[in-house]
Amino acid sequence: MSLLKFKRNQKLRSFLMFLLLATSIWFLTKFSKPLVAEFTLNLEYANFPQQTLVSTDAPKVLLVTVKANGFKLLTEFFSDKSLVIDLSAGRMMQNNKIRFSQDQLLAFCYQKMPAAGVISIDTKELVVPIDRMAAKEIKVIFQGEVSLSQGFKMIGSPIIEPSEITVYGPSQIIDTMSSIRTTYTRLEGLRTNVSKSIALESLFSNELSRSQDSINWSAQILEYTQKQIELPVELINVPRGKRLQIFPEMMILSVEIPVNEYALYDKSNFRLICDYTERISEDSFMIPRLSQLPQGVYKPELSHKKVDYVEFAQ
Repeated sequence: MSLLKFKRNQKLRSFLMFLLLATSIWFLTKFSKPLVAEFTLNLEYANFPQQTLVSTDAPKVLLVTVKANGFKLLTEFFSDKSLVIDLSAGRMMQNNKIRFSQDQLLAFCYQKMPAAGVISIDTKELVVPIDRMAAKEIKVIFQGEVSLSQGFKMIGSPIIEPSEITVYGPSQIIDTMSSIRTTYTRLEGLRTNVSKSIALESLFSNELSRSQDSINWSAQILEYTQKQIELPVELINVPRGKRLQIFPEMMILSVEIPVNEYALYDKSNFRLICDYTERISEDSFMIPRLSQLPQGVYKPELSHKKVDYVEFAQ
């Protein structure tokens, strides 16, 4: 029984070896002869004329027929299928198009597939439309979060330099743009002046370019503290022949000022007034207000919200 099984296995192995040999001979015979195949090449464009780009309507592929040794065709089958078209080699036409003759296309193809035997193209010419690039200045918008340590304040508004950048591309695209954002940035616990380079968000189309890819964001930051200053209440616009007794005559002003300028501020920097023409006569009081408040001083708060008065005739 085992002898019969051995003979069967030997016959199967012999058959498989014969089949492999026959297949190899067929493969070698088949692929050693000239064969014809079609290839679809993806077109890529290079060497654009200055301030131009290829229109979205430009041809994307080129169909070529190749006649060559089967093994060479097999090599081409597994190679890259992109064909670079050098736009500087074409003939510029008046309607913003670049023309390539069939002979030029064949030359590009032979450069791409030097091992191919014969290449033919049904296309008589290749016409590539181009767009003139337009330019536009758009606003830069900071995108992110900024927080300061307790007791610190930002002086004025942050500065973005440049506040505008220039984008280049087809006019129908950049006409829709008015601004561009920075990448999302978190600036936390700031205690000192800051200057930081921040990247801009990517452009939404590869047809666009821009003057720069980042901006500089800066801010002036100072430490603040509270100071209390006693101020006299000054009456204005009181008619002749009238004398007013007011209460209170002095008020405490609480303000936040820079720590490094604490000694520079006193009552001479402020003016507290009550305007007789703005009095509330029914209840005999006036609303005090600061008519003089230096820049860089924050959160002014008076110890009283109103000033009561009594009128006397002189």
